[in-house]
Formats: sequence, C-alpha cells, structure tokens
Amino acid sequence: MSRQPVDWWTGEPEPGLYITPEGFLEDLAAVKDKGNITIKINSCGGDLYTGIAIHNAIKGLSGHKVVVVEGIAASAASVIMCAGDEVQVYPGSMVMIHGVAGLLWDYYTLADLKKLQKDFDASERAIAEIYHAKTGLEVDQLRGMMTRETWMVGQEAVDNGFADTVLDGQSPEVEVSADKQVLLVAGIQHSIKGLHNIPDTIRVSNSIHAAPAAGNKKPTVTGGENRKEDVPMTLEEMRAQHPDLVAQIEQQAAANAVTQERARIEAIDSIAASVGDAQLVRDAKYGEETCTAEQLALKAMQKQAALGAKHLKDAAADNNDSGAEDVGAAPNGGEEGSENDDKAKVDAVVGIYNSTKNGGKK
Repeated sequence: MSRQPVDWWTGEPEPGLYITPEGFLEDLAAVKDKGNITIKINSCGGDLYTGIAIHNAIKGLSGHKVVVVEGIAASAASVIMCAGDEVQVYPGSMVMIHGVAGLLWDYYTLADLKKLQKDFDASERAIAEIYHAKTGLEVDQLRGMMTRETWMVGQEAVDNGFADTVLDGQSPEVEVSADKQVLLVAGIQHSIKGLHNIPDTIRVSNSIHAAPAAGNKKPTVTGGENRKEDVPMTLEEMRAQHPDLVAQIEQQAAANAVTQERARIEAIDSIAASVGDAQLVRDAKYGEETCTAEQLALKAMQKQAALGAKHLKDAAADNNDSGAEDVGAAPNGGEEGSENDDKAKVDAVVGIYNSTKNGGKK
C-alpha cells in the first residue's frame, strides 16, 4: 500500500499485514549489505506504484537476490517478483499479470478521461518494460498478455520467462471460494474481486468466506476484558458519546450547504435575463420546488414552446371564426392619394358647382 491505513476515529495505525514503501525500506536496510538475500512472496499485489518502488529498491541491492513464490505473485506482486536475480516457484505456485485498473469516483470531463487514459497507458508501459527485462519477451506481446489477464502455474511461469526454477517439494494448498471472490493460498486469504481468468483447476471450497477488510479490524483488547462487537449508533447516541465530533460535522455540513445555495442562486441570476419571466425566476429561487439554473433553463424553454403552440392554435381559431375565407376580392377606386383618386375628387367638385349654377338642374 502507498501508506499505512489509520483508524478514522483515533488516528492510530490499523493492525494488519500492510507493506508500505517506507516500512519496507526500513526492513531492507537490515540486509542491504548481505551477499545472498532470499525474498519470499505470497501476495495478490496492491498499489502499483508501491510495487514498482519496492521492485526498484530490491533491484538496487548489491547481493544475489533469490525470490521464492511460496503461493502466488499476482498483479503488483509479480512486478516485485521480477526484481530477483533468480525466481523460484513450486509446481503449484501461481503468477498473474494484468493491465492497470483504477476505481473512479467523481465527475470527469472528456479531457480528464483522456489524461487518465494517458496515465494508465504510461503505467502499463512501465510494467511491461519490467517484465521485458526479466523475460526477454517483446513489450507488445507482454501487453497483450496483460490485457488478457494471464495466469501461469508452476512450469508455465518458467516457460514464459517469469521464473527460472521449479522447486521440488510440496506445492502450496490453493482453494477458491464458491463466489470466486476469495483465494486461499498457503493458508493466507486474498481478495480477488475484479479478477476474471482464475484457473479452473483450483478447487472450490464452500467453507471459505471473505475475511473482514484489514482496514476495518479493531485492536484486540488485552487484560482479559470482553469487547463487544461494534454496532451502528443512532444520531442521539453519537451526539452523546462524541459531541464535539458531531458539532464539527454539522458545522461543516452547514457551511457546505450555504456555499452550494449561494452558487445555485448566482447561477440562476446569470441566466435570468435570457429567461425573461420574473415569476419563473422567483419560483426557481424561492418557490416550493426550487431548482438549479439548468432546470430553470429547461422549464423556460418548455414554457416558450407551450406558448408558441397556443399562439398558433388561437390564430387558426380566429381565422376560422372571422369568415375571412368567404370574403372575395373586389377592385376599388384606386389607392387614396393616387392620380385616379384626385380626378374623382375634381369631378365631384365640378358636378356640385354646375348643379348650383343651374338652380339644381342638370
């Protein structure tokens, strides 16, 4: 692991078999000047960069290094294994290589994912180069084996160049749980969640159950005291037992809520002019069902669409009610102000004058 897990409540290091770069280097300092060094591995791996750091530290030792795979060397543990000048396996020892994987938990842009892809690719190339230095196989071939999640047992590891010698002696006992989530190798349980190509030759055992995660284990109470199992606490119980912690959590939650609400209002204000509906904006901010700026924009578009459809429907109804379709076209006396209109007005005046002059007779 990249660092020792600690208890969330106390800050104390969690008990368990954890190997960190710092802790390993301290152990390595005790044997760094020895002429012959034997390293025994039974591990399903862990953090990739920790594995590479340990590989490089072992590789830098001046003595002759022998790595013995007592049970399994999988994932990052197979990288560490390759630091040995000689790698020895038992007939039933297992070596597994696979590609880089990571757990993502957040919102990511396309640019973020492209960068992550480059990081993954660089990490896989680094691993393949380490395997290449040990096996002599081409990097592209090794990356193909990694993509397929390749498992090798005993002689297969030697045939592919990952090991040098198959030891005489009893092979490690290997069993897998019925749900293919736990592998028991030489008495040690390994989580194999996320792995796919586990050899079918491994015996399935219904008696294997997932052990509690190492990070969830609590220290054993000494002095003969009996310790009750941890049980979930209600908010009232937590407030009574850890008032300061609850107050801190509540204060942080309140501060986060204020920040989020301020950001929501500012986002709505930034599009209010384009929405053009003051009531809709007020409802989005303070109504019974408040919403985000994105939801407000969608509501505004939906309202405009509904108004547009209503306008077209009303216009069609008005046209039908007006009877305009039954009105025909007829010529008029000419547009007002035109030459024909002026002549008509002059003729009318002349007619009135003649009528007056003749005593009203034509």
